[in-house]
Amino acid sequence: MLESTDLAKHNFQKETYQLLAEIQLHNYGNFLPKYDYMLQKFESQLVKLKCNNVKPIAVKFQPDENISLLQLVQSDNKLLSRILASLASLCSEINLLVKEAKDKYYTKFILYGEVIGKGTENLQMFSRLLDTLQQLSFFIERSQQVISLLLHQLSAISGKDLYVSNSILCFPEPLDHIAELLVCFMTLDGLLTSTTLQEHWALYKRAIKNTLHSPSQFGVSVERLKFLSKVLIEIENELLTGNIFQRIIETTIEHHNITSVKNSGLKNELAICMQNMLLELEKDDENISYTQIWLQVNALFVFQYHIFGNIDKKILKRLIDTNKKVCACTLYGNVLWYPEHFLMKHMPIISKILDEKSFLANRQAHIASRSQNLLKDSYNLCIQGSNWMIQMENMMKLDMSYLKLKQLQQQYALLVQGVKLMKRSSEIVKWITNLHAAEGTPMTKTVVLVLCRLIELLKGFQLTLKKQELPLVHCIYLVSQYIAYQALTIIVSTKKGVVQDKSYKEQHLDVLSSLKVAERVLNGPYTSDRILVTRLALSAAGLNYSFAEDALIQLRGHLSRLELICNVRELLYKLCDCSFLYWHQVIMPVYFSCLYENKSDIPRMMLMFAALTDCVSNTFAVDGNKVSLKIDKILNLNFMKLLCQSIETNLRLQTHSHLQMTTTSPFEEVFFENQVLQSKNQHPFIFVNEYISLSSDIEHYLNTMFYNLTTVVLHDWQTYGEMRQLAALKYGLITVQDHLPMQTLEQGLDVLEIMRNIHVFVSKYLYNMNNQIFVEEWSNNKHLNTINISHIANSIRTHGIGIMNTTVNFTYQFLQKKFYIFSQFMYDEHIKSRLLKDLRYFCDNKNDIDQMYPYERAEKFSQNIRNLGLTENGLSYLDLFRRLISHIGNALGYVRLIRSGGRRFLSDATCFLPTFENLNNLNDLLEGEHSHLTAKAGDCLKSDIRNLTDNFADATEYFKLLINVFVPVFRNSQNIHLKIFYMIVPPLTINFVEHSLTCKDRINKKNKTGAAFTDDGFAMGLAYIIQLLEQGNQLNSLHWFQSVRAKHARDKQNLESQKAIVNKDDAKLQQTLALTEKRLCLIEREFELLYCSLYSAKIFFTDSRF
Repeated sequence: MLESTDLAKHNFQKETYQLLAEIQLHNYGNFLPKYDYMLQKFESQLVKLKCNNVKPIAVKFQPDENISLLQLVQSDNKLLSRILASLASLCSEINLLVKEAKDKYYTKFILYGEVIGKGTENLQMFSRLLDTLQQLSFFIERSQQVISLLLHQLSAISGKDLYVSNSILCFPEPLDHIAELLVCFMTLDGLLTSTTLQEHWALYKRAIKNTLHSPSQFGVSVERLKFLSKVLIEIENELLTGNIFQRIIETTIEHHNITSVKNSGLKNELAICMQNMLLELEKDDENISYTQIWLQVNALFVFQYHIFGNIDKKILKRLIDTNKKVCACTLYGNVLWYPEHFLMKHMPIISKILDEKSFLANRQAHIASRSQNLLKDSYNLCIQGSNWMIQMENMMKLDMSYLKLKQLQQQYALLVQGVKLMKRSSEIVKWITNLHAAEGTPMTKTVVLVLCRLIELLKGFQLTLKKQELPLVHCIYLVSQYIAYQALTIIVSTKKGVVQDKSYKEQHLDVLSSLKVAERVLNGPYTSDRILVTRLALSAAGLNYSFAEDALIQLRGHLSRLELICNVRELLYKLCDCSFLYWHQVIMPVYFSCLYENKSDIPRMMLMFAALTDCVSNTFAVDGNKVSLKIDKILNLNFMKLLCQSIETNLRLQTHSHLQMTTTSPFEEVFFENQVLQSKNQHPFIFVNEYISLSSDIEHYLNTMFYNLTTVVLHDWQTYGEMRQLAALKYGLITVQDHLPMQTLEQGLDVLEIMRNIHVFVSKYLYNMNNQIFVEEWSNNKHLNTINISHIANSIRTHGIGIMNTTVNFTYQFLQKKFYIFSQFMYDEHIKSRLLKDLRYFCDNKNDIDQMYPYERAEKFSQNIRNLGLTENGLSYLDLFRRLISHIGNALGYVRLIRSGGRRFLSDATCFLPTFENLNNLNDLLEGEHSHLTAKAGDCLKSDIRNLTDNFADATEYFKLLINVFVPVFRNSQNIHLKIFYMIVPPLTINFVEHSLTCKDRINKKNKTGAAFTDDGFAMGLAYIIQLLEQGNQLNSLHWFQSVRAKHARDKQNLESQKAIVNKDDAKLQQTLALTEKRLCLIEREFELLYCSLYSAKIFFTDSRF
């Protein structure tokens, strides 16, 4: 008994626990509303994320069976329990074998060789496959043992003479499972006979054979190599010859229990099973399992022939008719199966009955017929599919807690209809694509587009299922319960009928035991094992009692529907799988280009990408990055590029709408706007491991285009700004501001553009040395473009001062090319011989000619050069040489202009700074206690000021650099032919003066082609070359300009003497003399201008200046 203190303590703890529980309950009550609010908020955010490739959170519908098969088949009837246990175990084992083949071997073999290797890579690839081949060998051995054991069990059961009638099939389920496993072997045969696998196998065998000759070289013993060679031979004979199916049958025949099988009634069982399958195929073309049943009946027919050695001609005829009707099917991926090839390979005895040519002709006709009717069939499928999606969404909105019986039936019918539609669409696409590829028949563009439409329809089905995932699970559960209830009702009523039967016999106990097993199993979760045991129990129930045929048919029908509805989700997703597109990516360019050309709904693209995602799913493991890169390239080339260019063109046309342009159709404009808006409203979707956003790609294209084009032509910044605003207002495309410095009105040609096209610039523009300005030589416009120091300074402000050095570097490369032509001209024998002749004459007679080079010899030299030939434009070689020197001078003038522009820019940048001598006071101001940011800002200021002052004070002498870099080459002994260059200066000056007078004379004419009023580039180039060759003294020794002045003085004196002699009344002669005098004055003035320009240009290149 508790003491008072203990009792008090106990009561206190009880009250404390009660109080704590109330507090926790209160806190939990407060937590639930908050948690519900957070979930709703999270759900609202998820709704906005239209990412349909991600599966939502859902209940796992498939139940797990924790009860063993032995417990499921437990019954008072021990014989029945043993029969059901043995058959159910073997059938379940076959199910596991089929699943293993599909999950482990199919994908690995079909994807072998997709990654193309070179040399030893192929050998390594095949060696990695050997382990899988070895496991497949064990798998086949195990499968053969299971088939033999199952046949033995069936023969033992049939040997009990328990049949009521020979027309009744005893146990159809084991035979169905055997047929399903045989279809797996047919698929493996098709997968292992691929060309790539066979080629790599031959290479590997050859490599092993070569290794046997010198095993020590590879560090392997001979015994191990021989053992490996033996294993390889076994693998080849068993797997790689395409005879897996045949070897399974032969091994089964060789089994020691085959005699009991042949002597049993199993032959009749197989015949009845095949007849039932053929009847099912002939009765319903839209059967959900039509293709699987068709494959199974072909496999069973060959299996029955080899086991029992006879052919049922009636079954064969029906089978051939069915094969002609279908003619081919896809086993897995892109592997096709042809029935006539299969039958001829495994049953050569029917070669007289089976005509392969008729099958081929029938298949070609079938292809043509399907392609012809494809448009009509796809249209009907799309209409039915759209109607199904609407009905599904409406049906899933119903309250599942208050469904009526009619609504359950409608839901089941709707799900079955969806399965049939998806099956038909999937088979059409796979059949046409794979068969066209296998037969080498090209598909028309229309066929490709229709197939893509069906692929979109399949993904539309899948999208509808994903949206209705949770209500669909609830619906399937309710429908399966209803179907199970119908089956149980029939079983219970049948049990009552058996019990109440007046002609009660001892065999009725076996029937009741079977029905009790079926009833007990159906009362649990609807797993595949329970449905299998129920089927076997019903088959066992027909052994000893003439079971009501209608009830049996109804029960089997309910069980088929129950199995279908329980696996409907997996079946639907399997039918919507489009992994076969991995081998048919060639249709993607046509799809994307037509998507743009036909102005289709862009959201359809999401469905196609969902289909392509199946190629890189977990169950179909391929290199996702490889597929992603290929599809991205196709998308950008065939869709995004065209769409972005159209948007750019549309924006340009609307921006320049004030100009006269061709009118566009308003309907096309509306379609185009809808397409762009659809791209904008299309949410990003996942493809492989990345998001694809059409609007972001378009905005990125516009950003890049606006920035690049504004950089190239800065004065068009306003136009691209208008296009940017128009894209935002009309299409909602938000682009990023480029924040480029806007051009001033005094920028002219951009420095960057001139630098890139320096060769064009020096030929199209003329240099004025005094004003430091370039003037356009000729233009179709009423004005000429000019470039001066202000333009260059503004352009440097845009691009930065670093562009100056880059410009000089480009100029240096340009001068290199020009000097090569210069050297070639001077090396020419016609030029060199004449120059040496004139030099010899001058040296021999310089005392007689007062040390002055005769003007007449220079004129004669120019005339001799003209006699050598003229170009198509009437230019002599001396004219071309003069142009070459002018181009060199223009390039140097541009370098001078760049330097002056840089100085102007630096001057403007430093105009608000104090004198450079007082800059040191800034350090005193920054000393002391300041914050970290202030000190950092001060350091940046000092760095910027120091940079400006250093560049301003120590400006680079670019002319000095350009002289120093070429002097070693020009003064090299290898270029001795350049030492007489100064002798060609006199004829060059005469040629230049004549050219200058001609250009100036054209200014006042109507045709101003070739008119010019300045060209100091010749003087700059001539002074530069004289300095490079160090021939200033030699040129001065010619006293050329003194000779020219003397010549002009003599001409004037002669003209004056003529004036004195000529009669003043002769107006014509007087006019001629006046024109001659004017001409002499113009020539004299041009020579004086050239003299001043030449000696002014020499200042830039004198050594004292540097």
